[in-house]
Amino acid sequence: MIKTNRFIDKSTERKDKIVKEKLKYFENIPVFSIIEFNIAGNCNRNCSFCPVSNPEVYKRTNDNLSTDLFEKIVKDLVKINYSGKILFSAFSEPLLHKKIEDLIEIAKKHLPNSRVEIVSNGDLLTAKKLKKLYEAGLDTINISMYDGKEQISYFQEMRKTANLPESFMVLRRRYFENGNYGITISNRTGLIDSNQFRDSQEEVILELPLKNSCYYPFYMILVDYNGDVLLCPHDWNKNLILGNLKTDDIWDIWKDKTLNHIRKKLSNADRNFVPCNSCDVLGTVIGKDSFNAWEKVL
Repeated sequence: MIKTNRFIDKSTERKDKIVKEKLKYFENIPVFSIIEFNIAGNCNRNCSFCPVSNPEVYKRTNDNLSTDLFEKIVKDLVKINYSGKILFSAFSEPLLHKKIEDLIEIAKKHLPNSRVEIVSNGDLLTAKKLKKLYEAGLDTINISMYDGKEQISYFQEMRKTANLPESFMVLRRRYFENGNYGITISNRTGLIDSNQFRDSQEEVILELPLKNSCYYPFYMILVDYNGDVLLCPHDWNKNLILGNLKTDDIWDIWKDKTLNHIRKKLSNADRNFVPCNSCDVLGTVIGKDSFNAWEKVL
């Protein structure tokens, strides 16, 4: 049984729009519209639905993505005329990175046509910090609100105090209300039981692997703080490492036969491989245009 996608909120629609708009080609190959970075190895929260809260499952570290490695990756992106989204999110809290403004400035210096965004829980934000991020060149900060609706006015007032445009901040409901978190909680490729976090209107996952395509590796790629390239942000176990950008080039990995083999499997609705065989994410909400573009290449 496949779950429904009840929670397609404005932030999801916005992301899909950006993915469509940023679809470009290089060497007649579709380029990823999003490159996501896990710039830190830790988080300041212990959410029950997140593997980071369980030390037996996820190893926390205070290591961060170095500015030198990030600049190397950005310069590799310059070679393919990248103009998509650079996203600081993934498995950690990005604002724990002490030099996050430097990373933003590096990205905007070399890739002025790209979008730089952050997904944060907002705990470490102040009006002063918000202003610094904006002045460094950040395009949007997406704040996942876990504590309650009172956070809406809290963050809105913070933005107004910093005198920043309304479009700079996207607030996402992730607090528990009316039996749900405002999002379909995934099982993090088998690391948690996601069924316990679904409300009565969502279908329960009874059988894995799912028997449908997934668009993630057709429109995005993920880079860990140590330079490892991962298949997607749902591989919390980091089972499938495609290369390391300390020595490899991001474009070579993106067009390599290894990733193309995975794309062929997923285009045929074949998830019978690690980590996709234990993932309960539908994976077809965003990226249809990129999927169709790759279908003509494979």
